[in-house]
Amino acid sequence: MRKLFQILVLLLLVTVQAVSAQEVQPSETLTKIRQDNECTVYTFNYPSENIDGNPIVLSSALVAWTPSDRQETDSIESVHILSHITITADRERPSTTEGASDDQNFAVFMPGRRYGSEYTEEYANYAAHCIIIMPDYEGYGLTKENQHPYLSQRLTAQQVLDGVRYGLELYKKIAAEKSDEFPLLPIKSDWRSFCIGYSQGGAVSLATHRLIEEQGLADELRFQGSICGDGPYDLVTTMRYYLEDDGTSYDVQTEHRKGKLSYPVVAPLIVKGMHATHPAMAPYELKDFLSEQFLDTGVIDWTDSKDYNTTEMAQMWYNQVQNGVDTLGHHYTPEQMAELFDTPSSNKVNGNIDKMFTQELYDYMSDDSNFDVVPEVPVNAPQALHRAIYDNSLSTGWEPQHRIQFYHSKYDMVVPYGNYLAFRDGHLQSEGTMYRVDDTFSESDHVMAGGAFMVYVFVSKSVPQVFNWICEGSQPTGIKEMSDVRGKMSEVWFSLDGRRLYHKPMQKGVYINNGVKFVVE
Repeated sequence: MRKLFQILVLLLLVTVQAVSAQEVQPSETLTKIRQDNECTVYTFNYPSENIDGNPIVLSSALVAWTPSDRQETDSIESVHILSHITITADRERPSTTEGASDDQNFAVFMPGRRYGSEYTEEYANYAAHCIIIMPDYEGYGLTKENQHPYLSQRLTAQQVLDGVRYGLELYKKIAAEKSDEFPLLPIKSDWRSFCIGYSQGGAVSLATHRLIEEQGLADELRFQGSICGDGPYDLVTTMRYYLEDDGTSYDVQTEHRKGKLSYPVVAPLIVKGMHATHPAMAPYELKDFLSEQFLDTGVIDWTDSKDYNTTEMAQMWYNQVQNGVDTLGHHYTPEQMAELFDTPSSNKVNGNIDKMFTQELYDYMSDDSNFDVVPEVPVNAPQALHRAIYDNSLSTGWEPQHRIQFYHSKYDMVVPYGNYLAFRDGHLQSEGTMYRVDDTFSESDHVMAGGAFMVYVFVSKSVPQVFNWICEGSQPTGIKEMSDVRGKMSEVWFSLDGRRLYHKPMQKGVYINNGVKFVVE
């Protein structure tokens, strides 16, 4: 009897494992979760790789124009690769079924929209009559238990690109079947694709743009260019702003003051993202970058849980300033917490960077001379973070082949305007031809500027002109010469076992770059 019981338990475990394995397999069909505004929101799972080069299955949303009064000539004109904003709660992801995320709400507004008789169909359909693919990013949705690799630009861009390619082929397959269950419109032969995103999504869009060109995928995706709003394209510039700006940068007046961080959660998100993905950070712990008092607020548990959005975290910090903190044997009075945070309101908390960072990191970041040269082989925690955020810059190291429309508010105190200037300074020769900026669309801080971005880009009269400008100016798609491909691959490193690395290696060992072995000592 005991042996029979053991066999039954074993069979149950095998069954549970089989069901679990099925749950994380790439999708063979789309799953409908919402219908609104003549649009249908679907989800799908797709194969990709994590930072270690191991297989992983990620989740994504796909929004399709599905008109109720379908005409025989209706078809999909374009594909939008929409990268979402920074989120901290899993319910905010694009594929959520817990209400609707901001990105999902925006997406259902866009696909079937027409822009009025003053605009020609040729212009309007660049943006309308589309499908939108919105991957969740690793760490959300299907991979909620994973660490989110925040602002690890190349990794996230690759995962987004994998989702777009898989989702597009899945859509085409199902549309060709012409089933009543999935009344999907066919994709026109001359369809176009665009990368679009705001905030973290703006940076991911720019990184995906770069990757499409590097990997010669512009022809396959019929890629035209990108629309990027207020993105953190250069984290060194962003950090320097937090420490140096006193409300007078970029010829405008803001409420920002030196040493203040108006979204304190940004600091642990950056440190955690770099720590999880950059080899220079591996020898260190989070406590080597973030102060004990800041860690004692519980911020790491909050972000790891994926249960709280940024407003809820601000409210919890506000309560700590009002009532003090008792945690892990430490007691902090309200007065001590007031040294860590300024609290203008229950929904608004400013972090004091000198109290959030360790003293060593704060001293390093406050010294201008440390940023004259990027540490080649970091020897301490501050240098490791410096190297990691530098390596995740998008402002230099490549030349765009397709046009980019930037939007960036000069009044943004979370992702400062200097991020656009860093890109501009790295590409002065192509300003106005391959890229341009609109820095007048908003005179608001980050969140309000995000709302203006969505309205200004996709609802206002600028819609046709922006998409038309992008489509007219991009160079021929694809990388045609093998010499160009080799040049792009010079930035890619592999371990000896063939595992692709997402940064130049810092640890001792033998690596392969551009077909040649290199020894790091």
